Amino acid sequence: MRRMNGSAGTSVPEAVMALALLTATLPSCTWGMAVESSRDGEGEGSVTVGPGAPGDRTAGPSFDRSRPPDTGEPHTLSLPEPTEVRLENGLLLVVVPRDEVPLVSVTLRLPGGGSLAGPEWAGLPALAAEMLDEGTGGRTGFELAETLDGLGASLSSYSSVDYNGLDLQVLESRLDPALELFAEVLLDPSFPESELERLRTERLNRILQAREEPRTLADDAFAQVLFGEGHPYGQPRLGREDALRAVTTDDLVEFYGLQYVPDGAIMVFAGAVDPGDVEARVRDLFAGWVGGPPPVPMPPRVQAPNPEGPTIYIVDKPGAAQTEIRLGRVAVAAGDPDYFALTVMNTVLGGSFTSRLNMKLREERGYSYGAGSSFANNLRPGPFTARSAVFTPVTDSAVVDFVREIRRLSDEEVPEEELTRAKNYLAYRLPQRFQTVRALASGVMDLHFLDLSSDFYDDFVENTLAVTADDVRNAARKWLNESEMAIVLAGDRAVIEESVRALGLGPVIVLPAPDPSSDLQEGF
Repeated sequence: MRRMNGSAGTSVPEAVMALALLTATLPSCTWGMAVESSRDGEGEGSVTVGPGAPGDRTAGPSFDRSRPPDTGEPHTLSLPEPTEVRLENGLLLVVVPRDEVPLVSVTLRLPGGGSLAGPEWAGLPALAAEMLDEGTGGRTGFELAETLDGLGASLSSYSSVDYNGLDLQVLESRLDPALELFAEVLLDPSFPESELERLRTERLNRILQAREEPRTLADDAFAQVLFGEGHPYGQPRLGREDALRAVTTDDLVEFYGLQYVPDGAIMVFAGAVDPGDVEARVRDLFAGWVGGPPPVPMPPRVQAPNPEGPTIYIVDKPGAAQTEIRLGRVAVAAGDPDYFALTVMNTVLGGSFTSRLNMKLREERGYSYGAGSSFANNLRPGPFTARSAVFTPVTDSAVVDFVREIRRLSDEEVPEEELTRAKNYLAYRLPQRFQTVRALASGVMDLHFLDLSSDFYDDFVENTLAVTADDVRNAARKWLNESEMAIVLAGDRAVIEESVRALGLGPVIVLPAPDPSSDLQEGF
């Protein structure tokens, strides 16, 4: 079935919704010209260019272009008050009215995803999610896609390390029939054998292609080093070929029965909706959905500290023009008490274009097109990752710069001007995160699924601006300890190994690279 997640361009339903959004939000004025009624007989209501129009270079206020404009104080955010009700089957329904545009966004999360899958099921959660809308008891995948197109709706199913999800976006006037399709896909998937074979082949081909991509090699090796092969967070991003080859429709049905249950699931409606109407409709459509309890995920394994310094792992990719660098450790889960200090610290280090890593490796050194860092926002402690792709001959110098910039955060106090810039960057961007009903639904979902406080976003600006230089340095000393760091380098071993070992940062281990001559291509 054709996906509607933006990966293949804008679909017809998305164009319809974009037009509706544009029509609903355009101001009732003329931009760029002044409209005057003619009084000299040239024709009543003629249009002339007046003062202040784009072509008039003399009118309007003058600006001092020698300094940036005053941005004012960052605004706090107050989200619409949600209505919450837990149904008898355990499903939590959250409704957030927002009437500015005639759109509705629905998002559903079910605990589980990759967090339940060991190596024998690696890749199966994502495959099961893809199969949801490939056919139901009453329609084929093509018929589902055709009906959605007719409604101007978009529907997507997916899986992450912490949950399975299903999203719907549709015009308010067509919510009822679209929601019926949503329920049909969720509650009555048929998992057709023919579609399983097609999707399996596609995913196996993607794994084969990934073996030639240093970026994927680095990501997979980094996850395995931090969490171990037995943990879901340590599994390859695309799954394992042996597990994918072994998947049957019976496996999909079993997995669906374990994870797609209402107990612990959360459904958020945002947009032009009435809470009472939504509750009545959801109760009607999902009253027969039973099952539970939700699956219990595996706990993460933490990278063992190494008193000799960070451990360096090399994944050989002969002939690679660039080395993919990943540096990090197992860090915090969402909602950690250090969240705001860590977020500000990461913005200074690698969370914005003007961050230290990007300025050093891209702007000053010219080693890379970009460098950055992030903390994963997972239910359980996820990775802190600093990353870049650099020109192969400068791999050792780039690693030194990474380590030096991370050390600086623990050794030196961040200057006040730089600290203020990082805090403002976060505070001013907050409203932007809630500009659409889809973003609003996602943000409200995070509050509930990640068990954040109800005033998390309301207090976000205040808590961010309250972070001090001491907070940042303390967070760096606690969470960026070198003894708990791993450095993964995916690149040409023959070129980089000797110089990296000469750095003396810590032990160097060469990891086996996937064998491109394996039997993965059999049957293609």
